[in-house]
Amino acid sequence: MITTILTAIAVLFVLFVLFNSFTIAKGDQIITLERRWFGAPMPDGRTVALKHEVGIQARILGPGFHWLIPFIYKTTKHNFIVIQKNQVGVLRAITGAPIPTGQVMAKKIECDLFQDGEAFIKNGGEKGPQLDILPDGEYKINPHLFEVSIVDAIIVEDDEVAVIESIAGKQVERSGGNFGAPVECDNFQNAEDFLKNGGEKGPQINFLKPGFYRINKIMFIVEKRRMVEIPGGMIGLIEAADGNRIPEGRLLARKVEGHNNFFDGQAFITNGGERGRQIDVLMPGKYRINTALFKVIDIVPWTSIQADQVGIVTVKEGLPIVDPTKIAAEELGLNVHNNFQDPAGFLAANGQKGLQIPVLRAGNYSINPWFADVEKVDMTRVDIGFCGVVTSFVGEEGEDVSGEDVNAKIVVNGKKGIWANPLEPGKHPLNTKVCKVDIVPTTQILLNWADNTSSAHQLDSNLSTITLRTADAFSVNMDVSVIIHIPMKNAPKVIANLGSVKNMISQVLEPAISSHFRNAAQYIKALDLYTQRKELQAKAKEHIDSVLKVHHIDSKETLIADVVLPEQLIKPVTDRQIAEQEKSTYKTQREAQDERKALENSTAQANMQKDVVTSERGVEIAKNVAQSAVEKSTGEKESMILSAAGKAEAVKLEANAQAEATKVIAVADAEKIEKVGLAEAKIILEKGKSTAESYKLEVSAMGQDGFVRVRVMDQLTKLQLKLVPDTLIMGGGNGTDNSSMGQLISMALLEKVTGKDFLEITQNSENKTSKQETQE
Repeated sequence: MITTILTAIAVLFVLFVLFNSFTIAKGDQIITLERRWFGAPMPDGRTVALKHEVGIQARILGPGFHWLIPFIYKTTKHNFIVIQKNQVGVLRAITGAPIPTGQVMAKKIECDLFQDGEAFIKNGGEKGPQLDILPDGEYKINPHLFEVSIVDAIIVEDDEVAVIESIAGKQVERSGGNFGAPVECDNFQNAEDFLKNGGEKGPQINFLKPGFYRINKIMFIVEKRRMVEIPGGMIGLIEAADGNRIPEGRLLARKVEGHNNFFDGQAFITNGGERGRQIDVLMPGKYRINTALFKVIDIVPWTSIQADQVGIVTVKEGLPIVDPTKIAAEELGLNVHNNFQDPAGFLAANGQKGLQIPVLRAGNYSINPWFADVEKVDMTRVDIGFCGVVTSFVGEEGEDVSGEDVNAKIVVNGKKGIWANPLEPGKHPLNTKVCKVDIVPTTQILLNWADNTSSAHQLDSNLSTITLRTADAFSVNMDVSVIIHIPMKNAPKVIANLGSVKNMISQVLEPAISSHFRNAAQYIKALDLYTQRKELQAKAKEHIDSVLKVHHIDSKETLIADVVLPEQLIKPVTDRQIAEQEKSTYKTQREAQDERKALENSTAQANMQKDVVTSERGVEIAKNVAQSAVEKSTGEKESMILSAAGKAEAVKLEANAQAEATKVIAVADAEKIEKVGLAEAKIILEKGKSTAESYKLEVSAMGQDGFVRVRVMDQLTKLQLKLVPDTLIMGGGNGTDNSSMGQLISMALLEKVTGKDFLEITQNSENKTSKQETQE
């Protein structure tokens, strides 16, 4: 029993020892060891031990079955370090020799890409960041010896650049330099070559173009930036962060060749490029440049000059103007510096800074605003009816072409002074900062000495009504108008003598006009200013002619527009004139009344003329009708003629009698009405004649009996007598006058006169009688 127990214990012990004597790592694992017993101590400053030393071992065990001395080692399993595609591994050694003073990166050690930890330590590996990096793959690295960081590789896209800054390397040797010079280092992918070849720490001149790069990001700080793009119609202003110092007295760095629009920073530095604001600009396009070395400060539009504008240029760089008499730089041809777009050409031609004489015409210009300012102004416009007199403050001294009667120097156009030939109507591209243009009217100018009255040209805006003191001590206000003309050829002389047209008016015309009329008024009474106006105008014109002729101005007319006398002098004259006018008015009114009376008489006669004509035409018609009736039949004609003749004679006598009576009445009435007015009398007379003629026509048409009956019935109607009873009983008869036909005619006449229907009355009466008989 005891033997069995001992045997079991022995077996278990053996199994325990055997279990602690081996270890197994999978295919993607490593095993790190810690030696706990029986070994030499590690040197001070090291935390990872070699094979014979106690401590965490630098060596590792790879995948597989491994025998170990039992109870001496402690094992720990770790996965491989896996670096994916587009990644790199950067390492820091946890232990090793110290990095020498002044260095920040550990030197490179042959150690199978850090998979041989003992080789790293034995070969003098230094603790800290390592130069080498791990490309994509799987690595058996001791995590107790190396700290691995997996980072993305550098991928620079097509529209990008990457600027580099190194934390390791020697100091920049170039005096005043800020950027490390380029060295061979496979685009910063080989950190060891960078240091061996003399790479300088700090920002680098070289930069990364589009591509894929495995770079140690511990040593190199990489910043990706967008390409520089200058849009159309714009320019880019560049400032260099490295280069020589700009000499005293200059603002912009000089132009250097070979840098290919700042693409080649090394060529810029080598060829003497200067740090600071650059005189060159970037034109529209896309540029791969090191934007840490060449900063794009601003993107500004081209200078655009419109069709009716000019650009006045002031240059900020160049030689100073030393002549104190000059206000602008010496003139250079625009072709020398391509309209100020080639600053280097301008400086090479010894161009001077300051105001420039040439101007830019319409167009777009890529002018560096650090080099020159451009002020856009409208062209000098001369309207029709005007001319422009130019006074140039720059140019060569010219010969005086004016006469002795001119106070200033007049020169040939283009020289310094007043130009002899004025500008004609149109638009002129002048630099108005180096010359002055006086616009002079060449048409006739009307000037008014009157309060609250001014011409459109406003040259007489300061002129006012002239106050005169007459011989009889009255204050009289006089408005005066003067018409003058300045010939175009004399315009420069006017400007030379007087400076401007306004000066001519204020210094010559205004005192000449005012003093002349004030002097003349001293010898004239106030009321005589009206009667002697023509003489005053003539003398004034003669005086103004002589004054303006001296100044080469033509006087066309001098007019007295208005004379305003004092109220106390005007009132008596006005009252007298009013009385005279009223007298004439009354006389005219009386004549008008007489004319009106005659007109009314004529009007009355004209109004009666229509009735007279109607009566005459009626008579003629009646005669024609009667004559046609007479000729109706031969046998009946004679009978009717004899009967009509007898009746006509009777009617004629009666009509004549009636006409005579009417005439007597009309004459009497006319005499009575004559006192009221002759026109009414004539009207009544004509009315009587018309009535008589009318009666003649009625007698002729109806016969004497018919006419008498109608007249009688007419009068009875006017008297409103009741001739017919309400009940009418009519009998028969055989007489001529009581025949049925006669009764019907009589009844018709009565119905016409009374307006009653006798047939209806008769029927009603019969009906009534019949009804009574029935009742009885």
